[in-house]
Amino acid sequence: MLYYLLVLFLSILLIVLQSTITDVIFSNYFVFEISLVVVIYTGFHLDLVKGTILAFFLGFVFDCIGGSVIGLFTFVYIIVFWCSFFISDLLDTEKTHVIISFSFFCALLKEIILNIFYYLAFGVNLLSNMYYIIFMQSLVISLIAPPFFYLMNRTEIFIDEKKV
Repeated sequence: MLYYLLVLFLSILLIVLQSTITDVIFSNYFVFEISLVVVIYTGFHLDLVKGTILAFFLGFVFDCIGGSVIGLFTFVYIIVFWCSFFISDLLDTEKTHVIISFSFFCALLKEIILNIFYYLAFGVNLLSNMYYIIFMQSLVISLIAPPFFYLMNRTEIFIDEKKV
């Protein structure tokens, strides 16, 4: 039970921090999504139930704070988690080039799903002049992922050493 309360609190904290960094530094033109990297990391390292719940909380909090359609980012984050979870058995997820390429793929997948939804639901074509921004966001997310994975692995080792 403590895990689920802690995940909810840390999800809120992460999304608020992410939104603040995006607003202050990039003036909302460039979305800096640490939460997507967290979802990919959990897909590689957590079990199915705990990871799905974490992806659900991160997506739901992002929907509530980001002002998106409720459930859209929740759906996208769960899809990204499931892709990460099921593909992690097939890939060597400790190699840097695998982390970079898979994070880039997941960021592009997220943007494609969002753009398809906005086009089908509202008739808005966001892709007409956004190719460069989507590519740059995906590239930044993929380059942030390896240091994040390394820090999380070191944190896991530190916590496991404290338990012993």
